[in-house]
Amino acid sequence: MVNGSRTLKRRRRCADEIREIRGAIKAVLEEDHPQSVRHVFYRLVGLGLIPKEQAGYRTVQSQLLKLREDGVVPWGWVSDGTRWRKHRLTFNDQAEAVRHAADTYRRDLWSRTPAYVEVWCESDSIAGVLVPEVDRYDVPLMTSRGFSSRTYLYRAAQEIKIEDRPAYLYYVGDWDPSGKIIPEKIEETLRRFAPNAEIHFERLLVTPEQISEWDLPTKPAKKTTHAKNFTGGTVEAEAVPARRTRNILRAAIERHLDMREVAVIREAEASEAHALSFIADTIEQGAIQ
Repeated sequence: MVNGSRTLKRRRRCADEIREIRGAIKAVLEEDHPQSVRHVFYRLVGLGLIPKEQAGYRTVQSQLLKLREDGVVPWGWVSDGTRWRKHRLTFNDQAEAVRHAADTYRRDLWSRTPAYVEVWCESDSIAGVLVPEVDRYDVPLMTSRGFSSRTYLYRAAQEIKIEDRPAYLYYVGDWDPSGKIIPEKIEETLRRFAPNAEIHFERLLVTPEQISEWDLPTKPAKKTTHAKNFTGGTVEAEAVPARRTRNILRAAIERHLDMREVAVIREAEASEAHALSFIADTIEQGAIQ
């Protein structure tokens, strides 16, 4: 009887905890989306609802999946930059093609700016969170996926050379032994492949100063070959709230844009997209063959 009561009590407490975790996950994503699973995990760690360990991450991962399957959390609220679909774009007719052009029409914001801007990040996970900002301002997003191949860096360097203007590269990645070295190697190799280019490379996130100022959760560095000259704790980029990451990135990009000119370009863009929609309507009505 006693054993049975204890078992029942333990199950009820577990259910209450899961209910609280599910509610917190939903609230975190309602407040800001999209976020990666790891971003949500760190938010719940900060709230003291789960431990900062693999078991806690798996709990968030499984509950977030159930919340989406149950229709409680929209699928689009969770970013996943690790899966990409490659598909040639096709249309049923001319009207559909023109309408697609109208829906996706964008004016070039950078053609008259004196700078070329790229955003680099360490992983596909963090890339999914950065997409809204780079898409907003039509900025290339480069994912190194750890230590990049020489081929990837060579091609990136050739693009910088073609631009023939000062290049500003902003990097987002983990602060750990590998994460410290990765951007250093990227910058070094790009400069070697484009020796005459003017390259400005800045680590936006994560830095030791941010870890201290924001009191980010750290863990000891793993004993690897890269850890020889590394001191202090490690922090994943996802430990920084997604909204803060995007705000910092947006501010960095906007350094190079005249926002009054951007507003004018956006107005022209909307007018020209409307004109394309009118053409699509006209084709559908049979006035243009």
